[in-house]
Amino acid sequence: MVAGEYSRDAFSSVPPTRFWKAFADSGNLIPKLLPEVVASIELVEGNGGAGSVQKFNFKNGPSLVSNVLVMDHEKYLYRYAILEGGPIGTLLKTCIFETKLGTSSEGGTKNSLKIEYETLGDNPLTEEELARVVGGVPGLSKAMEGYLVANPDAYA
Repeated sequence: MVAGEYSRDAFSSVPPTRFWKAFADSGNLIPKLLPEVVASIELVEGNGGAGSVQKFNFKNGPSLVSNVLVMDHEKYLYRYAILEGGPIGTLLKTCIFETKLGTSSEGGTKNSLKIEYETLGDNPLTEEELARVVGGVPGLSKAMEGYLVANPDAYA
């Protein structure tokens, strides 16, 4: 088992308050933004906050189940663990995603993504395997940004 971490920052012209409101409603918004990828997101347990369990149903693949560890509306911090599906059981033993939104120097949003993981084997992830773990997360942020720019009253 090898512990690893990936991080990256992305920037958006959308203010963090709007981006967070959209992000906090991602269970409803993601299937609308990416209907060709995500069929639905079900709240299996809880109210969407910390301790909640969500099931992501994909159009062309198995589902993914995650547990919300932190949903801090004041710090714009969202942290969740994948419980099953995706890379769990094939590449990884554990995988935790963390998104932290802040204000960029231009007044928009700085979106910091961090992924912490433990591999199943004794080798670190290859670049290709890491790309599979990161998956569509950057594209999802871009889709949200595009939606918010095109709909200035949404999540205002």
